[in-house]
Amino acid sequence: MRPVSEWEEKDIDDLHKGEIEESLTLEYKRSEALMKDPGQRKELFKDVSAMANASGGIIIYGMKEVGNKPDGTDDGLDPKLVSREQIENLLMSNIVPQIEDLLIKSVTLTSKGIGNVVYVLDVPAARSRAPHQAPDNRYYKRFNFKSEPMRDNDVRDLMRRGIEYGRKFGAAFNLFIEISRVDAVALSRLQMGPNAFVDLERALIDISPDLRSAGGVLVLMNRHVRNSIGELLLRIDHFNAILQGRGLPKVSIDSSVQAELTQLRQLCDEVSKALKDILDREP
Repeated sequence: MRPVSEWEEKDIDDLHKGEIEESLTLEYKRSEALMKDPGQRKELFKDVSAMANASGGIIIYGMKEVGNKPDGTDDGLDPKLVSREQIENLLMSNIVPQIEDLLIKSVTLTSKGIGNVVYVLDVPAARSRAPHQAPDNRYYKRFNFKSEPMRDNDVRDLMRRGIEYGRKFGAAFNLFIEISRVDAVALSRLQMGPNAFVDLERALIDISPDLRSAGGVLVLMNRHVRNSIGELLLRIDHFNAILQGRGLPKVSIDSSVQAELTQLRQLCDEVSKALKDILDREP
């Protein structure tokens, strides 16, 4: 399935032809569900917030449904009467906290020949702002093809996950800054040149107490990040041990030292990319 941002009418027709059933992350709605009727609006807020509070997913407004299976598109909506901006403003002003990174894609129903569109909502899963509340002051979650009120323990669990995600984001930011510092220090040593003799203390790479004691926050990261940062710490210690093992007040930034610095920088780059990926996923 292509990213929703790239969808065309064919992508929606393929769901119908493939008889792709509704699921925890896919829901079909008729176009009328986006009309101004108060009851329809209530369902809109409930369904979108419920999708976010579950695993996120796609809601297609303009697809008929029979027995949880797609039954082809309806006539769609006139974008002059119901626009993408109107839908976005409605959701942003009625669901709290706001759902960041919500994508609303209008897909023109070219086959209908009347200029109408289907609206596809790509709803991200709730993260640091979880859970999201509908305007009736209730929390909903998608469960068994329906948007059901959440129980107290489910609300508390989502709040806990939101706090944990916030901690993970903060930890990733702090680690990204520290790894960037280590990389800059390693680069400065490389730039001294192969014939440079410098004071031992100046050549060593310092590990800050925050990075040295990062174990408490590394448990929030995936295994790749944890292992990479652990390897980075060992490599810095190994680099410093090589210089100190020479037993001289001044050391040469020779080819062997440069090789160690190059490997250190490569590892810094790898860790930084992984941390930046975490930061980029946070609104």
